[in-house]
Amino acid sequence: MTNQVLLDPSNSIYSSDEDYRPDESLFAIYHSTQSTAAPRNFIGALPIELLLAIFMHLYRSSRRLTQTGETWRLNDPLSSLFPYAPAAVCSMWCSVLSRVPEFWTRVVIRVDSQYTQSQDIRRYFEWSRNLHLDVIITRNRDEFEGVDMKEKSKVFKATRELVRHIERCRSIRFNVMYSSSLPSILHDFHRETAPHLHTLKLKCKVDDGGSPPRKLVHWSFDAPGLRHLYLDARNFFDVCVDRNNWLRRLHKLNSLSVSRHRQFSAKGIDLYKLLKAVEESPSLAHLELKDLHFSRLRPWTTVNDISIDILSMNLEDLSGEVLSEIIGYVDSAPDTTRISRCSITTCHHSLISSGVAFRGLSANQDLMAPLAHWRGHTLSLIDCACFHDDFLRDMMDGGPHDQSFACKGVKELYLVNCTKFSPRLLKTMVRKRRKLARRSIFWINDQETLDWTFPIVAPITLISVEGGPTLFKKDREWFETNLGSFHWDEQVLDRSFEDSGDSDHDRIELIH
Repeated sequence: MTNQVLLDPSNSIYSSDEDYRPDESLFAIYHSTQSTAAPRNFIGALPIELLLAIFMHLYRSSRRLTQTGETWRLNDPLSSLFPYAPAAVCSMWCSVLSRVPEFWTRVVIRVDSQYTQSQDIRRYFEWSRNLHLDVIITRNRDEFEGVDMKEKSKVFKATRELVRHIERCRSIRFNVMYSSSLPSILHDFHRETAPHLHTLKLKCKVDDGGSPPRKLVHWSFDAPGLRHLYLDARNFFDVCVDRNNWLRRLHKLNSLSVSRHRQFSAKGIDLYKLLKAVEESPSLAHLELKDLHFSRLRPWTTVNDISIDILSMNLEDLSGEVLSEIIGYVDSAPDTTRISRCSITTCHHSLISSGVAFRGLSANQDLMAPLAHWRGHTLSLIDCACFHDDFLRDMMDGGPHDQSFACKGVKELYLVNCTKFSPRLLKTMVRKRRKLARRSIFWINDQETLDWTFPIVAPITLISVEGGPTLFKKDREWFETNLGSFHWDEQVLDRSFEDSGDSDHDRIELIH
């Protein structure tokens, strides 16, 4: 029996019965497949109305609701992507799909071994008519290893076709292997206008040196609605540093990511110039710096004229001892700071975020360096071998008169794949801090204390452990009885780190 929901016009992308009229050419396509001389098959025998209903259902299931409206889902594998997968079934299905422009507003261009031909790219843009577009230029997730000497030429051809339709683009995402394959915003987008563009993401897996730096005195790329910008370091320095600073003109920019610059010579990128450019962004709320190599060409410690005001910060794989410098230039108190695989031991500035997350820190790192005077309430540690009993002892040590505690404001503790600590010592630390907190302020339920400020030390009210050491039944019972929220799972999680996108605050994960 036919599913009536699929055939209900109210479930289609069209607003009324009058709009829901298939192109008459679709019926000609259908009848041309019904030759009496050829055996009928199920695919060729499906009525056009039913095909359209099925495709409408697939279309809607490929979409998702966000805070800003409906958009394409971006985590589907390339092999099953709509409308490309059904269009490959047979020429009739492809012809039917090509008559509905809404289906082609997500233009996916592959630049791997199964790369999209230029004529197909042009067809996709043509089939979308004049509708707004989300364009993705990417590789299959299994093809980011090995060598692809032709990737740059494939990306160049795709970019050339993209630029011809950039005025219709809502989002543009590149996800390629090499930095040298990425387009040059300075040249490829020069003098272009993208009035509907809200997301521009240039992402690569490997920095192979990129293209030689270039400058244009009067460069312009007009994207007044851009909210999310993710650039490799070379493109960022081409268009956002010195007098060309594009960030000054992006008045709606909410999140910025700068990534991928490794050491090919003694010269790295200038941290001062990068942060100075970031400071000039009029509306930036979220900053991400990833996989960057800096050079100390100037005495950073003598520079004190930078003040960055943001809501969250994500720092990953930064070389050298730049963490302290970066933290020192952030004057506001971000809601969250995430630090992954960076050197923290020499950090002489205390973190000021309300929530701090560390990931992938080795055993020789000193967590107390950035946390000793930290006053935030949520601490998360993922795959951190440096979280051990010495850190717990430091959290218990309030000085001679219990008046000076490290991490005095911590109320919530999240641990993932941290096994180098004693559950019994964790219990002792929690018990002591709760006892001292109750001396100054009495409470019955931990929920009451969420927004309270404690003069000496805050009570630990939440502990969540995934992949932790063995917890004895008696200790588990104590935690469950005394804490407002408690969870402990001893199974180690297989949580391979992925690019945060990744930290993308509108959750715009690229298709790999």
